[in-house]
Amino acid sequence: MSEIKGVKRGLIVATSLFLAICTLQGCSSLLLESGSAGAGIASTALAGAVTKNAAVATGIGIGVQAATRAGIQYEQRKIHDEAQRQMAAVAGKLKVGEVSRWSTRLSLPLEPEEAGRVTVSRLISGGALQCKEIVFSVDPATHDKDRTSRFYVAAICRDGSTWAWASAEPATERWGSLQ
Repeated sequence: MSEIKGVKRGLIVATSLFLAICTLQGCSSLLLESGSAGAGIASTALAGAVTKNAAVATGIGIGVQAATRAGIQYEQRKIHDEAQRQMAAVAGKLKVGEVSRWSTRLSLPLEPEEAGRVTVSRLISGGALQCKEIVFSVDPATHDKDRTSRFYVAAICRDGSTWAWASAEPATERWGSLQ
């Protein structure tokens, strides 16, 4: 039983250290892949200490790996939603042709905070359903002089007194399938 406590303690320390480093680095893809792989390996080792049945231990490891991956993807979707809400709030105040700066301030820094410019390219509708098409840039960080700005198109709509992201796939290249 003390072996299990030692494995658990080591797993907690290693996971905490890994998450701290990744939070500082903003390494979401590394976190997704290595976090789920690490969880699978560690839980298989832990399950191996509990049961001698290799199939059961492997099943536990695969289950924990899948749950870890789903949890990380859920957090990434929340981060993307937070960034989209922040950008929609800036763009919602603009008239067609106006340009403003936007930036993200993430509550959970699994990804780097970004900044850029946003403009309203056209009004999509009027009346009760107010929507705008926006074009936004993601400008390189000040320390990343070799990279150029990237540009994306999305739609936002008024939802009561706030503006909300309305694109089904705002920028697959930018956020992948994890909107």
